[in-house]
Amino acid sequence: MRRLPFDYAVRNLGRQPLRTALTILASALVTALLVATAAFVRGLESTFSGAAREDVALLLSRSSEGDIVRSAIPTSTATLARGLPGVVAVSPEIHMGCTIHIAGQAYPGFVRGVSDAAWVVHDSLTLIEGRLPGPGEVIVGRLAGAQMGAPEGALAVGAPLELEGQEWTVVGRFEAPGTTLESEIWTPIGPMRGVVQREDDSVVFLKLERPDMSELELFVTNRQDLALIATSATDYYQTLTAYFAPIQGLAWALAFLIAAAALFSGANTLNASVQDRIRELAVLRTMGYSGLALARSLTEESVLLAAAGGLLGVALARVALAGTSFSMAMSAFSLRLDAISITVGIVGGVLLGIFGVAPAAWRVLRLPVVAGLQES
Repeated sequence: MRRLPFDYAVRNLGRQPLRTALTILASALVTALLVATAAFVRGLESTFSGAAREDVALLLSRSSEGDIVRSAIPTSTATLARGLPGVVAVSPEIHMGCTIHIAGQAYPGFVRGVSDAAWVVHDSLTLIEGRLPGPGEVIVGRLAGAQMGAPEGALAVGAPLELEGQEWTVVGRFEAPGTTLESEIWTPIGPMRGVVQREDDSVVFLKLERPDMSELELFVTNRQDLALIATSATDYYQTLTAYFAPIQGLAWALAFLIAAAALFSGANTLNASVQDRIRELAVLRTMGYSGLALARSLTEESVLLAAAGGLLGVALARVALAGTSFSMAMSAFSLRLDAISITVGIVGGVLLGIFGVAPAAWRVLRLPVVAGLQES
């Protein structure tokens, strides 16, 4: 089959500069949307999967139905759990959603009261500024301000905040990439217990020598008086991930609808391009180029436009999403702009270019030469 040279497709892109620029821009916007959607989904998934440690387990109250905030277990649970075989560290904790006042403004926040063993159990946490907290002091996660909707700098080291009618001071900031911890505020559990007037714990986290739940399950079975359930961190956070699955599906559905609209728009544009060049294409047929060769050239034009738009879209996404975080319920996460999300955007944009050219290519394949030459 005799083929049209590749530079013919390239030169054709410059014949209608405005149309070409608008098509590239549309492709760029679709690509940026696909990148943003993939970054959102992967950021949400990694937030929970990063905390899903196989060597960490949780003890919750049976009545809580897996909700840590609703859970309430006796403080003796931690003492009893320390004597179990294979337990390296035990961290009794209080988890509480509450209203936090900063500079007279009220914000919803998530506070965790922790023991000294928490730093061993949650070893993904790294203090990046300041020091560990004492009584009346807190440390804040890197995304705590974003989760609360507080202005930037409101939770800087040294800043005061009011919690349960008492003033606390921020003495440090921490990060824990890929976990929900980064959207929380931490303080020592002893002083916090007195302030919130709780004589129980929300949960006990346990660091295990190996990922074996048999001893914990036996403990829970034997101590029916405590009314506990034992679950691995992997199972617990997988349940949370499944809970947010409809939101991920909705994000992909929205991206699909916008991509479909762009697909039809691109198809109309290419059809208009064929109509403008109908005589030229008919002349090419008389010169011995087959309809398949013309369709191939149109596909090259469409893919070039999609690829150019894809690169521009990735650049736009990187600028727009850099450092962006998203708040959801009592958590927050950073949009994960990695190689996979970028690949999704570029591949999706190129596929739109390929499928968008199909109607125009079909028209060229069925082009009647005589009728085409008579077009004005």
